[in-house]
Amino acid sequence: MTTREAAADPSWATPAIRALPAYRRPPTFADFPDPATRPRLLQLNESPYPPSPRAAEAAATALADLNRYPDIAGRALAAAIGARLDVPAHRIVLGCGSDELIHFATVVALAAGDSAVVPAPSFPRYALSTRLAGATPIRAKLDAHGACDAQALLRAIGPRTRLVVACTPNPPSGGMMDEAALRALIAGVPQDALLLLDEAYYEFGRHAGGPDALALLRARKGPWLSTRTFSKAHGLAALRVGYAICGDDTVVEAFARARLQFNVPAPSQAAARAAFADEAHLARTLAAVADERERLARGLGALGLRVWPSAANFVSCSLARPAAAAMAALEAAGILVRDWRDPDHPNELRIGVGTAADTDAVLAALGRFLREAA
Repeated sequence: MTTREAAADPSWATPAIRALPAYRRPPTFADFPDPATRPRLLQLNESPYPPSPRAAEAAATALADLNRYPDIAGRALAAAIGARLDVPAHRIVLGCGSDELIHFATVVALAAGDSAVVPAPSFPRYALSTRLAGATPIRAKLDAHGACDAQALLRAIGPRTRLVVACTPNPPSGGMMDEAALRALIAGVPQDALLLLDEAYYEFGRHAGGPDALALLRARKGPWLSTRTFSKAHGLAALRVGYAICGDDTVVEAFARARLQFNVPAPSQAAARAAFADEAHLARTLAAVADERERLARGLGALGLRVWPSAANFVSCSLARPAAAAMAALEAAGILVRDWRDPDHPNELRIGVGTAADTDAVLAALGRFLREAA
């Protein structure tokens, strides 16, 4: 099931490209068109639930104007987000998922010879795009609970650091920064560096009782942005809509000069706006994910595994041996999950929160693997 494609050698490309590891395309929903043979896809932290019906209706309506380019600024969606967050609409910048916005944060902040401080392990895009900019990613290890460690991030800052990244809740661990940690980070990052707070799992974190990071970010003197997405809690992964909340107009202007135009299609903008308005649907999704997340965590603990505290839509556990064997056993049982893909954490396994049937299947298959391994 897992896609493993032979890597060609792009010897003609830039040194930054040649230095990167070979690309391995992960398996996605599109690889399994037959529902009868489709595995349980728990490797990408997707929502197991469909989006708001209003989102599908809005996207369908927008299809009538496919011959026209979309609104570059996404003004209707930006206005809706800005009104709820009490942020000027022009400081909401849309992207093709928050992935694209994170990439362009490295483009606007980093030059060859600079450094970016990034949590480790975390979303691979931070280090990857830093290297593409000719800069050096400096790893700052997570704390004991799997959250970004504010003091470790601050200690890693050097004279050429122009970007500092934190993610809360953090993948692949699920740990969430508390208010004290966020305050320390926001106060400690130098004013000549861009502070990027990745909140891809924002809705789950707030539902779990996490702090309002935006309220704390407003106190920062230097440049900052927070990135969020409609792919996770809102269930719009296929439509690729993310947004950045920019701290001031200089950040907005930097993105305007660098980012791709017409990057978020009109149907995607319309669907995201409708999903954003349907707060009742979001509340039901968050409650269902939280319930199943706790059940999955309890089940993994009952198998004798160390379970990392998670405020996101996935749960990680630590095995007594490298996670690759467990991944293979689960794949053989028709379940796709991921390891942490980090050299310091070879034994950790990340499992997306799915339906109740998904949880049952994971616990049964993992239990068999552990018994056989013992």
